Amino acid sequence: MAPVDAERLISLPLFGELDHHDLSHAAGWLRDVRLQPGEILIQEGTLPYEIFVLEEGSVEVLRGEERVATLGAGEVVGEMGLMEQERRMATVRAITEVRAVALHADDLEAMSEQMPEIVEQLRAIADRRRAGD
Repeated sequence: MAPVDAERLISLPLFGELDHHDLSHAAGWLRDVRLQPGEILIQEGTLPYEIFVLEEGSVEVLRGEERVATLGAGEVVGEMGLMEQERRMATVRAITEVRAVALHADDLEAMSEQMPEIVEQLRAIADRRRAGD
């Protein structure tokens, strides 16, 4: 699998503070994800293996059949289950065409050692969302 182009990451708030060298390094851990409207990115109740950062498009977050949030470009999804190592708490479905980057759990561990500031941001996002629950 080819790494994501580092230039794509510049516009994403999660990676916005990184210099070009670190962006290139982070890009090597990421893979490209594209969805059509109606496609499922995350299924409620499944085990978490990835975190996603939305680049384009929007998704809805569903608990059961209830929409609890709509997320768009620059936002992170899937961090709560992976950071807390618990089953997915919601389904995430594309509303529009979506382009995102995905970080696998194995690469999250490597990133936490080499770029702890990114993992701390992910933890802060998960904590804010959990507090809003």
